[in-house]
Amino acid sequence: MKIKVNGIELNYESVGEGKSVILLNPNSVHTKLFMKPIAKLFSQDFNVYCVDRRCCGKSTKNCNLTYEESAKDIYEMINELNIDKPVVVGFSGGASVALHLAIKYPNAISKLVLCSGSARKVNIKSKKIFDKTIWYPGKKNADKFWKLVDEAREIDKDELKSIKAETLIVNGGIRDVIPVSEAEYLHSNINNSKILILENEKHCTYARKKYWYFEVRNFIK
Repeated sequence: MKIKVNGIELNYESVGEGKSVILLNPNSVHTKLFMKPIAKLFSQDFNVYCVDRRCCGKSTKNCNLTYEESAKDIYEMINELNIDKPVVVGFSGGASVALHLAIKYPNAISKLVLCSGSARKVNIKSKKIFDKTIWYPGKKNADKFWKLVDEAREIDKDELKSIKAETLIVNGGIRDVIPVSEAEYLHSNINNSKILILENEKHCTYARKKYWYFEVRNFIK
């Protein structure tokens, strides 16, 4: 399905019943491949909106790409579809969008789940690691997203402390490209937050695994 918001078209699918959950994909992923299995898992308990962020999947490609504009897209989508205070679950770059959404539009959401996300510029040792990930499209389609990461502004402590939504912060262990110290930074500055470190996981590899999902389900409920 398509919806016009913020001057672009967002592609999304809705599955399941119950409390609304919006899933925000990582930067420049093969959206269908990455998100569909996750949406299927979440739809067992919730009404899930699986969204192609701007410049991803079947959403508008030729547009201004910033985390702030992406957050505005989701805010307008929530309003247009009359989604009642959804839980927003963001993965990697999607977690950055979720942070901006929670800061700029605090009354639009109920809870926040940040998966391998960051508020600051973190040192990713090698971009080649993403080329080995089955849902990542590689350099040809990813340059504008690396530009997004390089040019994105950092979110300061005061902004993090302003977040009203109860928040779950999830990160892989030492093999995650987002260091555990960044998850701890988020946890220390977001009030009413919990942290879940999955020691044996890499960057978002835990997303489709049921043991992780049960932790998130309990948090949402």
